[in-house]
Amino acid sequence: MLLTNVSNRVRVLVNQALTSTAGDGFKPVKLVKEVLGTANDLVGRPFCSAAELESRQAKVVTVAPIVREAAPVMVYFDGKDHRTKKKVEELLNSRNIPFKVLDVTDDEATRSWAQTTAKQLEFPLVFVAGESLGGLHELTDADVNGLLAKKVFGKGN
Repeated sequence: MLLTNVSNRVRVLVNQALTSTAGDGFKPVKLVKEVLGTANDLVGRPFCSAAELESRQAKVVTVAPIVREAAPVMVYFDGKDHRTKKKVEELLNSRNIPFKVLDVTDDEATRSWAQTTAKQLEFPLVFVAGESLGGLHELTDADVNGLLAKKVFGKGN
């Protein structure tokens, strides 16, 4: 707070020096003041009057955070290991990650594709944006190291 007050005072004093007519009788002083005044304008007028500075600081700009749509998350499940499936669901829900559970018990083609792509035989398998993340162990590792949020939301949490 003290530093802000001091820097604001300096900004106002420099502006007063640049805008005053003192020293304008000397050509070099007037030229330097004109050059510095132009430079001040070009960089957004950091040196300004007390009234202008107060009005700038009174304006509060709130920027809405960028909300990114989550990448699609699919949990392939074969109907057998309900305990692991529940843990996967709990982890994804705790991170507010929307997902769909696809039961591949009776769908041999999708089942085979998921196992081949994930290079794992055990279900449930988690895919983010069509890319295999793996099972519960790999999902937990990705969550802990921030990779899960990055893959799903495109950023770290």
